[in-house]
Amino acid sequence: MKIKTNTTSRVRDKKFREKERMCYLLLSPQIIGFLVFSIIPMLWAISLSWTYYDTIKTRFVGWENFLLLFHDSNYWRAVVTTLQFAVMKIPVELPLALILAVLLSRKIKGAGFYRAVYYLPHVISTALVALVFSNIFSFFGVFNALMQKTGLMSIPVDWFAEKMSAMWIIVIADIWKTFGVNVLYFIAALANIPEDVYESARLDGATRLQTFFRITLPMIAPTLQIIIMLSLIGTLGTSEMVLVLTNGAPGGLTYTVNAYIFNNYAPGITNGTVNVGYGCAMSLVTGLMLSVITLGYMKMSSGVKEVY
Repeated sequence: MKIKTNTTSRVRDKKFREKERMCYLLLSPQIIGFLVFSIIPMLWAISLSWTYYDTIKTRFVGWENFLLLFHDSNYWRAVVTTLQFAVMKIPVELPLALILAVLLSRKIKGAGFYRAVYYLPHVISTALVALVFSNIFSFFGVFNALMQKTGLMSIPVDWFAEKMSAMWIIVIADIWKTFGVNVLYFIAALANIPEDVYESARLDGATRLQTFFRITLPMIAPTLQIIIMLSLIGTLGTSEMVLVLTNGAPGGLTYTVNAYIFNNYAPGITNGTVNVGYGCAMSLVTGLMLSVITLGYMKMSSGVKEVY
């Protein structure tokens, strides 16, 4: 009996190890890709932060790049612009996504079609979206033509000539591009709320507004915390939309920090000699600042898990 038990145990262990090897085999492309395309380039960039590197020669300069960074007004202006962009975008995007998610969570005809339509912009190239909005709001674009036809505007307006108008165009374009995925996140969160909770609220005479603020919001609070964190990380890391839509215009005032670093210090992008090491130092400091912001948000919002 003991021999039979040991044999069964060995067979079970062998099957478990085979499944384990198969799991690692299936995960290996993602693991190798993460190491090759993320971890190794990241470590390489961090090592360059203490050097002068112009893609030809490398010279160790110690803390010189970091000292220069703290006196670089253009960089800190880009940091401020990035924070402004987040403050302008997130309070508009997330409430809009939540309202649409609540509407699409109801049993309405064609709900699946509308969910696909709202998500579709997320799979479109950011560069293509930026080009479309650039044409819409250009001096001779669709928006100016429409305003003139309706009599709301006598002459065309250069919307990219002022920082705030250009920023709002970037915000609108980025919201149109990304809010669909937040709608899906909210729909998934709303689907986890038991229907009998709503039925009890209706029996108690609660209005839809009271139900939303006293039941829906508290019950999706843990998911909402993660959605806000993802939106914050994505917004603070915005670069491609800015580069294609305004390229920093007017006068570099709309550069987000990642767009500024990429456009001025990425090899093959800038004209003339470029100090890649200085750009890497910028990226390192920026990454640390974004990490602090994200960790600070998670710390401050940790209490939402106990709301309901």
